[in-house]
Amino acid sequence: MTATPRGRPGESVLDLLARLVALPTESRTPNVALIETYAEQAEQAGAVAAVIPGPPGRASLHARFGPDRAGGLMLAGHSDVVPAGDGWTTDPYALTEVDGRLAGRGTADMKGFLAAALAVASAADQRRLARPLHLALSYDEEVGCAGVGDLLEVLEGSATCRPDLVVVGEPTGMRVCNAHSGKVAHRLEIRAPAAHSSLACSRPSAVSAAIRLASEIDAVNRSAPSEDTGSVSANVGTIAGGVGVNVLAPSCELSFEVRHHAAVEPEALLAGFDSELQRVDQELGAIGGSVRIKRTASYPALGARRSEALARLEGLAGDGEAGRIEFGCEAGLYAQRLGAPAAILGPGHISDAHRPDEFVAPEQLARCCAVLEAAVESFCAAA
Repeated sequence: MTATPRGRPGESVLDLLARLVALPTESRTPNVALIETYAEQAEQAGAVAAVIPGPPGRASLHARFGPDRAGGLMLAGHSDVVPAGDGWTTDPYALTEVDGRLAGRGTADMKGFLAAALAVASAADQRRLARPLHLALSYDEEVGCAGVGDLLEVLEGSATCRPDLVVVGEPTGMRVCNAHSGKVAHRLEIRAPAAHSSLACSRPSAVSAAIRLASEIDAVNRSAPSEDTGSVSANVGTIAGGVGVNVLAPSCELSFEVRHHAAVEPEALLAGFDSELQRVDQELGAIGGSVRIKRTASYPALGARRSEALARLEGLAGDGEAGRIEFGCEAGLYAQRLGAPAAILGPGHISDAHRPDEFVAPEQLARCCAVLEAAVESFCAAA
């Protein structure tokens, strides 16, 4: 691994990864220490860095290397990780080599990419950057891309932050991808007057209403066009309510999500559910009950669009034509908000993330550094 950032002599991508893993930036918890560490390193290497405040203890980061003008390359990632949980054989927040693998929470998703991006950016010859190299870090991506909006609002407000390509560093095994699923998620709060269970044949309860609505959500999986099979997924994740078997339930809460590809609008998928929701709300309203629905997460799908910038990245990665990932990420939001082509590319594999003993292989990090170095040369350096 050749990328050695300036500012901390001798610090390699592995040193950077160890520092990032040691900061337990679980979603919905503070990430400011990581953002400030990253910003300081970027500034020492010559970047102009801006920390963008979020909720207490959380923040995003935008760092620019090179001139303040349109074009160039943006390397984007999220700073948060899923909770470590139980079952680890090593300390999840200490980078540990095990059988040639680098274990630690976030090594694959996605602090390996963050370390590689910072190492490559810091090692770049600033005098040769004719177009900018942007680094963008968000928070709370793992809970529905909840934190990137603060960052995108700032980037949208800049007339010059219009990169030729955005690369989002999710773990793809270093295969370029240009499509991912979108998602909407909702929570329902259902209320109905409590009553004796002997009246169940003549009046609804909150639980029976929830069952009707859950059935409509599940029906989305069966009603999608045949060519969309496997690309549309509707899931009732949680349902809880009631007080006893002999009482018509006075309350019930239900949460669900719908994942979809770019050719499908989630509103169309949920048309049957919306109709049933209105009927249930009217029935409950007639006896003093109600249904309240709140959207808890939403991000767009990224469609598999071709572009000259994407083809150039495919050539640099050398692994054939771009594929798709079945999980969601922030790439669709970057494409939508910045109007730039977006790709997903990063070290490690999603099957090794979000689990005990998460790991990334050193050769994946080395390849990531090599591809990113070539991308900086191609998109940012003077001819």
